[in-house]
Amino acid sequence: MFYKVFPGLKQLIYYQSSNLKGDLSAAIIVSILFIPQSMAYAVIAGVPIVMGLYAATIPLIIYALFGSSNYLSVGPISIVSLLAFSGVSSIAKPNTNTFLELIIVLAFIIGFLQLTMGLMKTGKIFDYISPLVVQGFTSAVAIIIALNQIKSLMGVSLPKYENLLIYSSNIYHKLPDINFFTLSIGIGSFLFLLLLKRIPKITFLGPLFLVVASTLLVRFFDLHLKGVATIGSIPKGLPQFSVNLPTLEIFQLLFPIAFMIAIISFLESYAVVKTLASKKKEKINSNQELVGLGLANISSSFIGAIPVGGALSRTAVNYNSGAKSNLSLLLTAILVLISLQFLTPLFYYLPMAALASIIIIAVSHLINLREMVDLIKARSKATILFFITFFSTLMIDIFYGLVIGILLSMLMFIQKIRII
Repeated sequence: MFYKVFPGLKQLIYYQSSNLKGDLSAAIIVSILFIPQSMAYAVIAGVPIVMGLYAATIPLIIYALFGSSNYLSVGPISIVSLLAFSGVSSIAKPNTNTFLELIIVLAFIIGFLQLTMGLMKTGKIFDYISPLVVQGFTSAVAIIIALNQIKSLMGVSLPKYENLLIYSSNIYHKLPDINFFTLSIGIGSFLFLLLLKRIPKITFLGPLFLVVASTLLVRFFDLHLKGVATIGSIPKGLPQFSVNLPTLEIFQLLFPIAFMIAIISFLESYAVVKTLASKKKEKINSNQELVGLGLANISSSFIGAIPVGGALSRTAVNYNSGAKSNLSLLLTAILVLISLQFLTPLFYYLPMAALASIIIIAVSHLINLREMVDLIKARSKATILFFITFFSTLMIDIFYGLVIGILLSMLMFIQKIRII
């Protein structure tokens, strides 16, 4: 019974020392990718950088103890960060204390919902939501995330994303205000990361190289005095625990947003976990995954951080780097904690344009153009489901797009049952 509550603890107690080399090397590699990604995803969420870094620590430790996967890298992810920003910014003005407080409380509500669904053993319900809904939604969100980084690449300010046409028009009208130092850094960073993607063995080092090189470039040439925005000061030290419980009014206000994020973050995380489990012939419990993610989000709220989920790219890097057990997750979190304690002053001159390029490259794998072409050729109901979700998300609203896709998927499932 004890190990059912703490499935990850059993592995740690009966740990095989022969796995240490693989777990340690994977942790080092993943943390190199994790730190710049956490900073970048904090930018997407519209919060201070340190809130993204905090989310890369304790939540990952909690998941390692309660989750059922040895490889899932839980922490800030692009889709959850954008959904959190979009939802909370419709209630409170960004860059205000109220906005930050609501983001933190949102993490708690997401975690509470996921934990409740896991304890009530509702994980199997999500099998009835077509994977094409998730794919159509994530493809559209990836494009929105990339478009939202245009302002950092250009060195201009832009209003919040509403839909594709309005935002494209806003970008066009800001072209005369481009800061060419910022644009040069952004384009250079983007091309640098694309170049390293052609060298698979060192691709994971791209963000680290870019962070170091761009920071030195800004500092050496005083580009921060020429309009190049940098991340500035990051508070030094470890996260502090404080309980952030929502009032009934705030719970009701944030519930629809939290519910959508809870579903989509679980679906994305679970898809990654199932893929790796099938390769290793391991069993994954969907309800235990909900419990692990739920507790991770609750812990993220308690340390004043942003909502978290399982990251596809970091999980793949962890797996391919030789991780053998959940110790790799714990070691990754420890390395990020060490960085928070000692390395944050080094990031002062890191340009926002470099972070923007890291974000764009990170989300680009979510847009599968080849699969879109195959779906168009197939001309099936699945094609309709994918593209309705995709265009609804892009052209109407992020949350409405997901709702439309889920409802349409449910209707198709009910129709299929009636035919049978």
